[in-house]
Amino acid sequence: MKKFFILVLAISCGAVLYWGNSHWKERTGLSTGATTRQETNKPAAPAEEEQATDNRIDIDEFQKISANWPADAKRRFEQTLLEGIPFKILLAGSSAIGSLEDGWAHLTKKELEETFGKDAIEVDIQVFDGTSMEFSNQDKVSDMIAAEADLIVLEPFTLQDNSFVRIEDSHAYITNWVSAVKEKNPDTVFILQPPNPIYDANYYLVQIEELEKFAETNDIPYLNHWPSWPSTDSKELIPYLDEENEVPNEKGHELWSEYVTDFFVSK
Repeated sequence: MKKFFILVLAISCGAVLYWGNSHWKERTGLSTGATTRQETNKPAAPAEEEQATDNRIDIDEFQKISANWPADAKRRFEQTLLEGIPFKILLAGSSAIGSLEDGWAHLTKKELEETFGKDAIEVDIQVFDGTSMEFSNQDKVSDMIAAEADLIVLEPFTLQDNSFVRIEDSHAYITNWVSAVKEKNPDTVFILQPPNPIYDANYYLVQIEELEKFAETNDIPYLNHWPSWPSTDSKELIPYLDEENEVPNEKGHELWSEYVTDFFVSK
């Protein structure tokens, strides 16, 4: 009888050991299979991690929309595309540019960077609240030089000069600024543009007329946005200006920005 109990106990132990070993193998197999499936089904790394996204405009597309660009600026932009460096534009002028995000310069910067790609174009903004004489006396042209811009769109403080700086002196200052910039950066291209129109203007109209003549005489491209505004003798102009009738309001900035953007991005 004792031998019988020993035999039963031995058989029971063997069964337990067999079941335990089988269960362990099953669990291990399942774990290994799950790991293998997870590794197999692991999603591939996004393409942008493997290759940096190039959001620059290509030369063919640029040629389609750059009909209004000065020839030298156009050639330089194509060169910077090939070199893989950004083309630098500087929007410079008086407080009429707008210091807030809804100013025409900031609106234009956003549109140009979206159109050409931030890797292809870099737009800086410089604002000076004063006359052309004060700009020169404070050597603010050094800031323009430091920008190392390929293209400078300059609004030369014409309205601020009204009643303070003679027309011929204003033009002399512009000449000096252009010369100073080109001495350091010979390939920089300039575009002149007038400030915004104001309602019921008098002598200011003479200043604007002479500025356009100056640009033509000196072979400087002139960005004349005035025809896009209501006439200076029309009350329809008032809703585009601030309460002091001096600088654009939000509506005026949008109009001005649209004109400048359309110049750089011809449809």
